[in-house]
Amino acid sequence: MNKRTLLTVCAATLLAGLGTSAAAQDFTFRAATIGAPGGIQEAALLRLKEVVEEKSGGRIAITIATGGALGNQEENIESLQSGTLDIAGIETPIVTLEPLLGVLALPYMFRDRDHVDAVMNGEVGSEIRDMLRSHDVELIGYYEAGFRHITNNVRPINTPEDLRGVRMRTPGSRQRIEIFTAWGADAAPLPYPELYAALQTGAFDGQENPLVEVKSSRFYEVQKYLSLTSHLYQSGYILMSGDSFARLPDDLKAIMIEAATEGYHASVAFGEAADSEVVDLARANGMEVNEADIAAFQAASESIWVSQTADLGQAAMDLIARVQAAGN
Repeated sequence: MNKRTLLTVCAATLLAGLGTSAAAQDFTFRAATIGAPGGIQEAALLRLKEVVEEKSGGRIAITIATGGALGNQEENIESLQSGTLDIAGIETPIVTLEPLLGVLALPYMFRDRDHVDAVMNGEVGSEIRDMLRSHDVELIGYYEAGFRHITNNVRPINTPEDLRGVRMRTPGSRQRIEIFTAWGADAAPLPYPELYAALQTGAFDGQENPLVEVKSSRFYEVQKYLSLTSHLYQSGYILMSGDSFARLPDDLKAIMIEAATEGYHASVAFGEAADSEVVDLARANGMEVNEADIAAFQAASESIWVSQTADLGQAAMDLIARVQAAGN
């Protein structure tokens, strides 16, 4: 090989390497969740990251910030809309984008996980994607935030009457505050990252969250009672900035959606494992665990359904009917 040939080969090799490097860094996305490290939200996003990076051949890289490091969920939504954040897991505050979705967070709307899957990964779920697209975000998938239960330091909660006088922290959602106020609690919002300290100092007596949060946020260290109420199921929404999603070619858009589906299944498996594991963990750490009177909570929720759908009109009634019929 003469000198000129050698230089040509070296140049071609260098250019090929540069091309590969450029392709490997086509898109770098930041993803955020308020969930604690090791929690169900991170499980969904980690699976999303794994599948995206593998199936895109490295053309997409994703970094994940947990524990509210990039702001609370309301701030994350604003960042998605402005294009300063690429991906976020959003739960209760989804209603700030689309109030009609509050219907899905009414007490005892969902029967079980199969019912959730039939709704969120069916026709209703597809329509929700269209709803949210008009708000400069792209819904690429869902994750399980889970069936919510109550912990507190006052007494076991068997019926709504047991909540009277209990200072309950809720998410920053008017709907959730009204639910717990209707059940008799002294309910007020607080950002999730501040919750552990608020329970530890006694600023709040109790909180309500899926069982996975009792473990990942170590609530068993600062709460005496765990009451299994399953009072509502909270879907998590994996949202992308509309601008970030639009920049992707079609093949990478399809990979993002496929990966989000994988994230959903990972979160469901995480939640199912937690159902028994966290109860055992709570008991092992001295918490008293009780099965609540679900029928009493359902009866006390009938007026809540009426009051919280009154302003949403026929659209809410139609959505409720379709959700209740799904999976039957």
